[in-house]
Amino acid sequence: MAYKVFGNPITEETLKGMPEYANKSIITHVNKAHVAFSTKSTVEAQVREYMENLQKQVPGDIVSTIGTIYNATGDIVTFYTNHDYSGKSADGSVYPVTIKNGQCGVFLHGGTKEMGTEKCNGSCGAVVYPGRNNNEEVCDWMMSWSNPISVDNLDNKVYTEIAEHGHYKPYPKDPVWIEIREKLLQSGSTSKYIWKGCESYMISTRISNSIVVVDALMVVN
Repeated sequence: MAYKVFGNPITEETLKGMPEYANKSIITHVNKAHVAFSTKSTVEAQVREYMENLQKQVPGDIVSTIGTIYNATGDIVTFYTNHDYSGKSADGSVYPVTIKNGQCGVFLHGGTKEMGTEKCNGSCGAVVYPGRNNNEEVCDWMMSWSNPISVDNLDNKVYTEIAEHGHYKPYPKDPVWIEIREKLLQSGSTSKYIWKGCESYMISTRISNSIVVVDALMVVN
């Protein structure tokens, strides 16, 4: 499965065609972010249909995480880095390279059957996408998840935060990933973070013993 991106991009031209923005001389990325957020439910309907079909293709004996990332930042966001604590992107799947404003990207992360080297097992990882806040500063959205293997421990977790660009280093042994792991393992099935005009939300929903759906939302206000 290659990555999938759903939804029509919300651009400046999109807003110019709306009565409330038709006479505005300047349309900001924050304006575009607000419109993208308001159309989120429409895009989610397309994503859910795709995910229902995807779930039927996922092997039942492999712990898997189906992830979605909705972009309501007002700009295109581009994949920066990821970190695998346990497992990796499923065969044929990669993280969406770009997600335009008003679009939702989908990825599939497959787990391992053994305990990982970083106190995690199953499907456990993180991904980072940079975007701009309401003051035009570039910052990084970090979104992480844990979908453990044991049927006796269905304690799926998510943790998200935002920091200045470059905080989450693209090096597997950087100390930042140890910090994120500890915060993730102490978190729960929902996570929210607000920083400098940016917001990040995550929710993890278990749909079977082996499959978890993780929904992430990137927002600028």
